[in-house]
Amino acid sequence: MAQLRAQWWCLLVLVLLWPAASQARQDSAMSAEQPQTEAQLNTDAETASTVADGAVTDGFALLDDLPTKNQIPFFENRFRIDSEVDTITLLMFRRPGSASVVLVRPDGSKLHFNTAEENKVRWHDAASYDLIEIDNPMPGPWQAIGRILPESRVMVLTDIKLDVDPLPDNLMVGETVKVTARVLNGGAAINAREFSDVLMLEVIFISTNNADYDNFGRGIIQVATFRDDGRGFDERARDGVFTGEFKLDFVAGQWTPKYMVRTALYTRELEQEPLILKPAPITPQIELAATDTDHHQVVFKLTEPGVVADSLLIQGRIRYPDGSIDPFALNAQDNPDATLQVLNKGFGSYILETAVFGNWHSGREFMLTMPELSFVVNQQTFAAPELEQLPEQLIAERAAEQPEPIPEFPWALVIGINLFILIAGSLAIWLIMSGKKPAALLFWRKPSASATHAAKPAKTAGNNTKKATSPTKAQKNNDLDDILDLSLPDD
Repeated sequence: MAQLRAQWWCLLVLVLLWPAASQARQDSAMSAEQPQTEAQLNTDAETASTVADGAVTDGFALLDDLPTKNQIPFFENRFRIDSEVDTITLLMFRRPGSASVVLVRPDGSKLHFNTAEENKVRWHDAASYDLIEIDNPMPGPWQAIGRILPESRVMVLTDIKLDVDPLPDNLMVGETVKVTARVLNGGAAINAREFSDVLMLEVIFISTNNADYDNFGRGIIQVATFRDDGRGFDERARDGVFTGEFKLDFVAGQWTPKYMVRTALYTRELEQEPLILKPAPITPQIELAATDTDHHQVVFKLTEPGVVADSLLIQGRIRYPDGSIDPFALNAQDNPDATLQVLNKGFGSYILETAVFGNWHSGREFMLTMPELSFVVNQQTFAAPELEQLPEQLIAERAAEQPEPIPEFPWALVIGINLFILIAGSLAIWLIMSGKKPAALLFWRKPSASATHAAKPAKTAGNNTKKATSPTKAQKNNDLDDILDLSLPDD
């Protein structure tokens, strides 16, 4: 029983593995007969898109998913170039941080990134890929050496052109215009795959420097930049068609539109015929209210005869001085005079934002944004009555109302007092330290005669007294000597 159970398990495993083994043999046979099939190309394209999200760090718009006739089979880092190919572009993905690839030509010579310029090869070296463009490549088998990923491509760029739809006639300042541009390779649109950036279309307007127009000397105006990423006004992402809108919010005059598509290796430019940018077809006129109860009026006058007056639709909003906002709309049927009544909300600034819709006699529709319109209502003032002569009473009252002048600070008195205190203190300190009497300060006074005579007898008496006491002192000294002689005789 155990042996029978083991046989059943082996049979079940064979049944489960047989379809997978058959499919593997079929895939191997198909790979041997046709290395690059359409299915594999699609798989490679999906893998390339996945790798690009994480591998590329500083990329630009790269071309991918071209028709099969614009690609050369790339198998095991080898490819063959026909003699009819004028230009090839190699997109070599490699591991991030690895060195640039090395190309080996059919004659055995090698192309490096460092020798690309001397060999007239344009080579863009990024962190995780190489983008190489070679003009008139050598026919035969080529080989790429490096840590190359299988998502790499070899593309044939036969004739890259930029195609832009012409702008309409009778363009006006403030008008919004739609632009459609395509990048073509051999007459077919190129699908751009996004890595870290996409193909970018730049639109500029260049002044013709015609002195007859207001834009004389204005130079170059950067109008807009579009990407083929499906955002904004772009209809589809990475379809090789740029669609967008831009507003002509610069001065009227004669301009030359110019379009540019840039990549790391090439730039395609398209310059269209000069066009005349006309001023806005409507001129607003402001009439301020005469009284506080009247309304202000804004009259929109049509100044362009090529515009159908009955097709005009004017709408926008009013910003009042108190901060409130009111929308408005005027059409030719209900308001043929195109007069806007603005509420009078006192003095201050009134701001109007206006958009105009209409048709030309040629049938072209337009939509434009008018420059911001503002006007200021000043506060009403009254003139004071003039008096020929002021009454005396009024003059006296005004004089009484004037404050009394503040007396000046007595600086001289303060300085004098401080000097007196300083001198007196210095003299007092000198008398104390010297032991003299205050009378000694009177140095200019001489002593009197009576005082002199009195001093002399006193001096004489003092001398006599001194002389009289001298014998007494001598006798006293002798007596002391006698008393103190205590010596014994010799016998």
